[in-house]
Amino acid sequence: MTIVETLLVFVGIPLGIIAVLFVAVYGRSLVRQPNRYRPGRSWDYAPSWYVPHPDAVVHAVNPAQSGSSTTAVGGASGEW
Repeated sequence: MTIVETLLVFVGIPLGIIAVLFVAVYGRSLVRQPNRYRPGRSWDYAPSWYVPHPDAVVHAVNPAQSGSSTTAVGGASGEW
């Protein structure tokens, strides 16, 4: 093998594989800028609430209305 063929095999092929992987991973974001929030920008979207179980929030009972007189004890003082 000549020097040119050796360089193509041992340098060209690995660089080609790396280039294909780079385009596969970053290709979409290089073409189109992601539409994400950056600090300092105004927030132009509707607010989103992330609740794992939305039905639990709808059917929740306010403890003040339930009639229970249990008070929480503990906290930073460590008295349980």
